[in-house]
Amino acid sequence: GAMEAFQEYEEVVAGETIDQTYVDGPSITRGSPRQHLWTLAVGLRENVNRIQACPRDQDPFNFDNVPDFVGDHFYCESGFSTSTSGVTAWSDPLWDGAGCVADTAHSCDRHGWFHREIEPTQDDIEVRWCSDQPRSNEDVYTDLLEIWVL
Repeated sequence: GAMEAFQEYEEVVAGETIDQTYVDGPSITRGSPRQHLWTLAVGLRENVNRIQACPRDQDPFNFDNVPDFVGDHFYCESGFSTSTSGVTAWSDPLWDGAGCVADTAHSCDRHGWFHREIEPTQDDIEVRWCSDQPRSNEDVYTDLLEIWVL
């Protein structure tokens, strides 16, 4: 699948279960109970070492905040390199790798189409746009979502 979206002041959150708001951004799951397929996380800014940042190779603390059920099945990017207050990052779409300055394979080198192989199933696919703040404070404006099931 693929998704193109734009960020309006976002931070990564870390819930503990798949049924909580564990991320700011889309969560793609299947079945009931939910089983994780892919997460598209939004970081506060590219140049920041904080819990709200995307995981960085040199900062294991941020990897500790990736829930176990997500594993390595996520992309994380920010549309901002500096201040984010009250601005929408129209010039830097999320999860495309362009304009990315963070030094991690989980941010800059991982983008574009996401792919996940699972056993054949009749499960429904669910896409949830998760956020720990009201839309008036932070949002992900989605331009494109494609999910292919082969």
